[in-house]
Amino acid sequence: MIAFAFTFPGGRYHATPWGRHTNEADVAWPPEPVRILRAMIATWWRKGDHVRFAKSELDGLIETLAKEAPMFRLPEAVHSHVRAFMPAPTDKKLIYDAFLRFDPAAELIVAWPNVELTESQLDLAAHLLDRIGYLGRAESWADGRIASDWDGEVNACPRISGVAPPEGSVPIDVTVAIVNDDWHEVRTRLLATAAASATSKTTLLRATLPERLSDALAVDTSEWQKAGWSSPPPLRRLIYDRPAFGPLPTHAIRRTSRPVRPHASPEVARFVLAGRPQPRVEETLRIAELARWALMSGDGQPPPEISGRNAQGPLRADPSHAHAFYLPEDSDGDGLIDHLVIYCRTGFSDEARRRLDHLTRLWLVHGRPDADGERGRKEWRLALEGIGSPQAFSMSSLLGSARTWISVTPLLKSRFDKRRPAGFEALVKSYQAQIEIEWKRRSTDIPAPVVQPLTDPSAPTRFAAPIGSGGTLRSTLAFNRTRSGRGGQQPDAAGGFFQLTFDRLIDGPVSLGWGAHFGLGLFRRVN
Repeated sequence: MIAFAFTFPGGRYHATPWGRHTNEADVAWPPEPVRILRAMIATWWRKGDHVRFAKSELDGLIETLAKEAPMFRLPEAVHSHVRAFMPAPTDKKLIYDAFLRFDPAAELIVAWPNVELTESQLDLAAHLLDRIGYLGRAESWADGRIASDWDGEVNACPRISGVAPPEGSVPIDVTVAIVNDDWHEVRTRLLATAAASATSKTTLLRATLPERLSDALAVDTSEWQKAGWSSPPPLRRLIYDRPAFGPLPTHAIRRTSRPVRPHASPEVARFVLAGRPQPRVEETLRIAELARWALMSGDGQPPPEISGRNAQGPLRADPSHAHAFYLPEDSDGDGLIDHLVIYCRTGFSDEARRRLDHLTRLWLVHGRPDADGERGRKEWRLALEGIGSPQAFSMSSLLGSARTWISVTPLLKSRFDKRRPAGFEALVKSYQAQIEIEWKRRSTDIPAPVVQPLTDPSAPTRFAAPIGSGGTLRSTLAFNRTRSGRGGQQPDAAGGFFQLTFDRLIDGPVSLGWGAHFGLGLFRRVN
């Protein structure tokens, strides 16, 4: 037996059933098994490690999973849709975009009770599920994993002849992949028919009949249509029985608290960040730069609080640092960035809020393997959690109030030392002096904190801080510390970790030193 678990961070599932028009406003539920297999194939081609997992491994995995129509455990869902007129010079068309809405934390289980994967196939499946970006349409952000802890409960199964369906269930057509042995028979017959009756579409038809089942399932839908297939050969239809859903939930849905908006110029926007591979805390600077670039793109001049520039140029002489801080956050302490906090002391203008509302993704393109060994495009999705005051986001460790704050990322000096520190003690004092000067410039009414270095107990003269759920000590050198495309020499190339202790409660965020607007010198509160 093998089972996969999927969660949808956006709490939505968009997918038009095979053979249906989008304006019918129906949703393919459960997710069609062939759609899951095609998503895994696409993930291997785009994000898979081709050195570790050969194409033959992918072929074997897909053929094994196609042997059986899977069962599902579906979360409770509500059917909804939005209507929009597609822009056109004359005849504007009304489009229905249907989707299912459910708890973002709910898991969807897909299980093959009689399928056994080899160890290498299991590793490949876990590799692909870890990198899958979406399931269904691109709006259906998805995270996948091997569900080794599944309890065996299902509520959607293929209908069995002579067996009464569960009470309250509804029948639904579901598209699944053909069994591999059947595929070879069907392909041989179709190729023979095509050879006997040569037409203008014979070449197109043969191109949709590759030898391996995984290649046949990977054929683009447009190629099937060009070849004249109304029902592509590697697909078959089965009747499933699944729970009914409607436009209203059967019980009150638990709603998470949303940030309040106490005034017209909110200061904080907080996003959920999702995608595979999820960025590490060590990549804070890179993710922050991507967020700023994304907000800067688009039509029109970006507002000063977003760009950090006005008509006279960069806002370097701004002691209060009134423009935006881009602060990636590891909210659950597992060492991976899962949120993005954008903070502006003076609040966001209407144009800035418009840009924040439209920020939905960040991406990088790699021609060569990066530090993680990943090739190709990396993409992360962003979902705006809310825009409001810092007090509305007390769940964030970067916000809220505390007397003690400890380093999340290295703090780098913002000015060159007049004299190079001789020894670690002198180095710490130079950091303490710069922190005190910067704090007094920013907060004239609050005394500077007591600054204590965070070091490795086994090497007291080396800065180190615990990162991730295991509390593994990380050196400052493990972090990105240089901004992309910035010329010149920066004052500090290494940085240090510190604990700041104030004589009163201090409101976050606390971000100091060089690169503070991009997540360097970032501190989290200690409750």
